[in-house]
Amino acid sequence: MYERIVFLRQQIKNGKKNASITPSSKYLAKQMIKWIDWGKVDSIIELGAWTWIFTEYICKHAKPGTKIIVIEIEDVYAKILQDKFKDTIIVEKDDVKNIDTIRQKYGIEKIDLIISWLPFIPAESIHHEIKTYTSQGTIFRSFTYQPAIFKKQYADFPIREIWFSFLNIPPARVYGIN
Repeated sequence: MYERIVFLRQQIKNGKKNASITPSSKYLAKQMIKWIDWGKVDSIIELGAWTWIFTEYICKHAKPGTKIIVIEIEDVYAKILQDKFKDTIIVEKDDVKNIDTIRQKYGIEKIDLIISWLPFIPAESIHHEIKTYTSQGTIFRSFTYQPAIFKKQYADFPIREIWFSFLNIPPARVYGIN
């Protein structure tokens, strides 16, 4: 319950950052990680884990020893993530545009999976990195409530729609590369 109250406060304070009036559902989380071969994933970078529902699913499916780094810029969400997941994940309170510096900091040669819960990633932030990583085989998953804007934002990516999650409020489309 506390987490929902925190989410609501953040929504009131930073509505444009959260992009939704409710946290995403467990159903959406399941669809985001479906069809990932977890046996081949040794490193994961999660972008904007503010609802932490997704982080639970990632931790549940990742094999032992998988390095899971969560990049979360909001203090309140970063603290909840650290308290909730302790040593299971590494929480980096940073901007996603620093993904490559963070990757290097933890000695990750290749990112196997990038999962983004961010509603929009500004083109100037990490599009180049995502394009580079996915061209080297990194799996990328993201979702949107606004497919027209999303498709325009990722127009130069080999991205495909994987699922339409109508049980999420609001309904969301899941997209991926690799």
